[in-house]
Amino acid sequence: MPKQMSRRAFLKVGATSAATAAVLSGCEFPRRWVTLEPYVRPPEEQLAGEATWYASACRQCPAGCGIIVRIMNGRALKIEGNPEHPLNRGKLCARGQAGLQLLYNPDRLPGPLQQAQRGSRDFRPLSWNEGLNALYEQVQSAGNSLAIWGGLSMPGHLVDAFKRLAAALNAPAPVLWDVYAGMSGYDALSRAGRDLFGNDGLPAYDLSGADIVISFGANFLGTGLSAVRYGVAFGGFRGQALGKRGYLVQLEPRQSITAAKADRWWPIKPGTQGLVAQALARIIADQAFGPADRVARAKTLAGSVDLNAVAAASDIPADELVRLARIFANAERPLAIPPATSLAEPDAVAAVQVLNVIGGADGLTLSTSPSAGLVRPLASSFADVKALIERMRGGQVKLLLVHGVNPLYEMPDKVGLADALSKVPFIVSFAPIVDETAVEADLILPDRTYLESWGYQVVAPDFGTPAVSSQQPVVTPVVDARSTADVILTVARGIPDAAKALPWPDEVTMIKEAIGQLPPGAAGGSGAEVLWARFLQHGGWWPATAPVVAPPAATANAAVQVASPQFQGDASTYPYFLHLYVSDLLSDGRGASQPWLQGSPDPMTTIAWQTWVELHPDTAAKLGVKEADIVTVTSPYGEMEGPVYILPVIRPDTVAIPLGQGHTDWGRFARNRGANPLVLVGAQADAAGSAPAWATIRVSVTRTGKRLPTPLGRLAKFESQVGGVTAGFINEAFPGQ
Repeated sequence: MPKQMSRRAFLKVGATSAATAAVLSGCEFPRRWVTLEPYVRPPEEQLAGEATWYASACRQCPAGCGIIVRIMNGRALKIEGNPEHPLNRGKLCARGQAGLQLLYNPDRLPGPLQQAQRGSRDFRPLSWNEGLNALYEQVQSAGNSLAIWGGLSMPGHLVDAFKRLAAALNAPAPVLWDVYAGMSGYDALSRAGRDLFGNDGLPAYDLSGADIVISFGANFLGTGLSAVRYGVAFGGFRGQALGKRGYLVQLEPRQSITAAKADRWWPIKPGTQGLVAQALARIIADQAFGPADRVARAKTLAGSVDLNAVAAASDIPADELVRLARIFANAERPLAIPPATSLAEPDAVAAVQVLNVIGGADGLTLSTSPSAGLVRPLASSFADVKALIERMRGGQVKLLLVHGVNPLYEMPDKVGLADALSKVPFIVSFAPIVDETAVEADLILPDRTYLESWGYQVVAPDFGTPAVSSQQPVVTPVVDARSTADVILTVARGIPDAAKALPWPDEVTMIKEAIGQLPPGAAGGSGAEVLWARFLQHGGWWPATAPVVAPPAATANAAVQVASPQFQGDASTYPYFLHLYVSDLLSDGRGASQPWLQGSPDPMTTIAWQTWVELHPDTAAKLGVKEADIVTVTSPYGEMEGPVYILPVIRPDTVAIPLGQGHTDWGRFARNRGANPLVLVGAQADAAGSAPAWATIRVSVTRTGKRLPTPLGRLAKFESQVGGVTAGFINEAFPGQ
């Protein structure tokens, strides 16, 4: 029987991986992981039948929520929010709860694999020594022809390791981009922060302290940058002191879960959010709404705009725009939340932030890092992604490392990624489950899941309280996967320049050194070992008292001008606007491997296990289709089929489709379910290169004559209509209307 050991001793042993002496000699050292038999002799702090809870960090999205995991008899049984963590305050979303099904997924890879021929799925198992040495030889040979493509959900120390490796080889910095980052507008938000405030930190908005919020298509209660925190704050927004109730206006073409909670929902035309924000600023300046200082800021930053033209373009009446501007300018604590760049050009983000500047930016904070030694991942732009693809196509990339992202699923065919990958001599994937990109890889070195791994995450957005979430293994590894950071550290030892850049014997030593640079926090204690133990015990670091954060001061002194959207596709051939949105449950598709998320009903349609095409009742009648009829949606770039779901809360000229399905791989629960709507989009980026221009695509819809044999979900029908489109509840009690 393998030797047993206490968790206390377990935390003290050495690193994970050892390479063969033939190539990476001298790399033998004690392993941080040992094989345990659960549970002949349990760890000293656990009793058979008694639960133990360990604190860690959720990695189902980049937000960095704190979690606690219930362990019994060596197995993780339940994930909950960490009540001590200042970000999510004990709450957790459905995606966070489902993390156990990533840990125990039956399709996880048991160890390294080498593929005989790309796309063949003819995988040969390797030992870790063989896998490590294969990677070492490729890294050494590639040199500055190395490329790294990662996702934003990677822990900070792994991003740091990849950056250091690339710099040591004089290779380009890693590209950090996935569909979640693109659809959520990470780069555009950072860009707007630099331009307006001189700070590229992600913005956060204090809902609980606001009296009016205008959201320009941001689904902050569903798939926002920190949806759990916004959900907590929304309760405070609705139930303020002295019986006050915050007023929410949502502007978006299709009613999201956030719009369903709004006091007023305006079904705005796709791509016009920035124009509306600019019009509101212009109205405040021209009609002198609000205090003098707000009017002065509006006169400085509001671009020129024709009010009637914006009303016609957005389908919001001019008098309603004037009303919204007056309410916003006269409110005590107004907030405007910018759209994801999938919904508008990136200058729309700046235009919305201008409204916050006009209102005094009270309630707006920009994320910061509490220590220079900690890495806060910043999303790359879509232009960076396209540049990487062009380098691959041009033969400038000899080795591609892919971690935490599935580009062959997430990128449209028109980008030409498949052709570019064929020009790369060697591709390594670190996917724990074979995904679409891993099928085209030569070598798979599966990473551990976040419940088996070490790491840290600088929380962003941090809502004014800088925090670092701790990630620690709560169970022994379920399969023989290895930490990617330890893999990189091991490989680096055989390359002199990389060894200098990555001098740590293992990832825990690397993390402990970074965490040791933090100032004293809420957990207290002194000494490196005590601080490290408190960091793990409490689930992270944050200050003892929440800092008083002043509103960010605007550094911009020129007007922000928004361009009118330029749609892709002729209106006569493609009469409908395409509205793609991130699934509340499956996210950008990463949740499709987890059956709890697949089987949970969508909160707006109650549909599960399927891709659907949302049409307004008038549109369905015009096309002669009923619910569950299968239609073909065609754009200038491609086409897909899907069953119709008749949704009264969508514009009649808009077709909405959720992301998340359409996998050809990613395990048995994801494979061959629904369709991937990204086949409808092209390679076009916005003018700044920040994000894909995926919100300005027109489509056509045609009947196929086929029908889904099983019924779809059913959404309760609303009765009130505004311009032929169902509106949300209208609260007429808000003062100042």
